[in-house]
Amino acid sequence: MISFCSKRLITSKISEAIKPLVLCIGLLTNLFYLPASAGNYPAPAIETEKLQILSSTDESVMKSLLTDYQRIYPHVSVEYIDRNTVPLFNKFIEDYKKGSSSDIIISSAMDLQIKLVNDGYAATHSTENIGWVPEWAQWRKQAFGFTYEPGVIVYNTKLLAPENVPQSRFELIEKLRDQSDYFMGRVGTYDIESSGFGYLLASQDAQQASTWGRLTENLSAVKVKLYDSTSGMLKAIQEGELLLSYNVLGSYAYTAIEESEQLGMILPSDYTLVMSRVGFVSKRARNAKAGHQFLDYLLSERGQQLLATEARLYPIHPAVSGEATYSGLQQAAQNRGPLKLIKLGPALLTYQDKLKKGNFLKEWQEVIR
Repeated sequence: MISFCSKRLITSKISEAIKPLVLCIGLLTNLFYLPASAGNYPAPAIETEKLQILSSTDESVMKSLLTDYQRIYPHVSVEYIDRNTVPLFNKFIEDYKKGSSSDIIISSAMDLQIKLVNDGYAATHSTENIGWVPEWAQWRKQAFGFTYEPGVIVYNTKLLAPENVPQSRFELIEKLRDQSDYFMGRVGTYDIESSGFGYLLASQDAQQASTWGRLTENLSAVKVKLYDSTSGMLKAIQEGELLLSYNVLGSYAYTAIEESEQLGMILPSDYTLVMSRVGFVSKRARNAKAGHQFLDYLLSERGQQLLATEARLYPIHPAVSGEATYSGLQQAAQNRGPLKLIKLGPALLTYQDKLKKGNFLKEWQEVIR
């Protein structure tokens, strides 16, 4: 069976003799860099300013970058507000209308980010540090993508026999149709009404594939379970509630697979959608300077390196290597099928048109609900 990695992800075990030393070092490190409370990172030195980040990326994933940023800017305290993509979008607009907002906005819902930029909410970010950023990963020098993450199929390796693991959308449709009793109630995907990221992938699928209609029909036939977050789906697969999930955020899946032998993931061989987390600085930022500094940090080689080694978020910088990177994903896909990159730009506004979005959701509801 062909899967994302040619071999299981294996992490070296630390010998019993050095475990106490490693634990001590970890505890000492945490004394200096552990936030006082969830979401709050006091300045390591005397605080002179504050950075507020509104993000759809789990705080646990971003923690290493936040503390490293503070090593460069030790006088800056950080407040990290973690929201799912749709609540994030709504919160930002509400705050903005009141006169001020978080300094930098980060979301995996690329189309919602582009809508905010198009509607005039973003400040221009123009520094010498962005010269390397590819055209597809920036728009108007306001919105910047900083990752390169696949949408994948994740499955339970203990419960799903190798011959039942779909390698493409065509195979997924076939297996759901021919083995509906086997998959009944045990397949998951995003609820595209509550998940902005789920809506992004679904709308891209509708444009990319002739399989979209048949896929939704067969998902409905097996009573697909809907989730508003990736973590919820991964937990359900690991616990055996689901056999597999479709269009899962690959970066989170990659990390979960490193930690569990019960999970595997597939890059669909017909095509794999690739998205980018998008950041922009608000025009009504409370601290625009810090917002620009953090965006620059995310796009720096140092920040991109940590995105690969710590956050596992597939950075796009060409100088960063490894499995969970742009180059790593390109290499993994060579024997699988094409990567379909979702580019930043006005094309993402198509399915954010009020009428088109309403019709798309209505059609989806009629089939899935």
